[in-house]
Amino acid sequence: MNRKELSQNHWKYYLMLEKRFIESIEYVELHKENFNTFSNGYALLIQVIGAELDTVFKEFCGFNTTDRKTITDYAQHILSNTTDITSQKISVQEYNIEIQPFMNWNIGQPGQSLLWWGAFTDIKHNRYGKLKQANLENVLNILGALYLIEMRYLKKITDGTDELDVFDESSNLFTLKDWTYKAIPLSRGFAVL
Repeated sequence: MNRKELSQNHWKYYLMLEKRFIESIEYVELHKENFNTFSNGYALLIQVIGAELDTVFKEFCGFNTTDRKTITDYAQHILSNTTDITSQKISVQEYNIEIQPFMNWNIGQPGQSLLWWGAFTDIKHNRYGKLKQANLENVLNILGALYLIEMRYLKKITDGTDELDVFDESSNLFTLKDWTYKAIPLSRGFAVL
């Protein structure tokens, strides 16, 4: 996969999911005091974001997308081969919020150590009974996880090439803290660092 394919296959879809989440902020303000607010709309977002994340995990790890892989397989590969993912901080633009979606991820309990992944699987199997897990905090973190994996995937496939390590269209919600780029997006094109 190259930068263009990643953008077409996943980043544009990510931006659509991000837009749907941003639209929800019209009804529930993105604030820590609202993190436990839950809804069927959030359940829907968690399901579609989680399904996309599952696919991107497979590709990022080099697995075939038709293989039956689990969060355990992803954790073993990513935590063994990717540095600093558990400490990577994401700033939520225009809000005084910072998240670390993979902060507690560990190989010993890969699904249980990520609350948002547990919410994804619980809601998938019992939406009505687990609806309280379909909350603002879990949506924010699973979307942040997808954003971070796609940014890391882009960096991985552009490393050692002349391809830019930024997407043509940036996230309207997130920025990565302490992240270095080969290029930065400008209003008209890119500046190579």
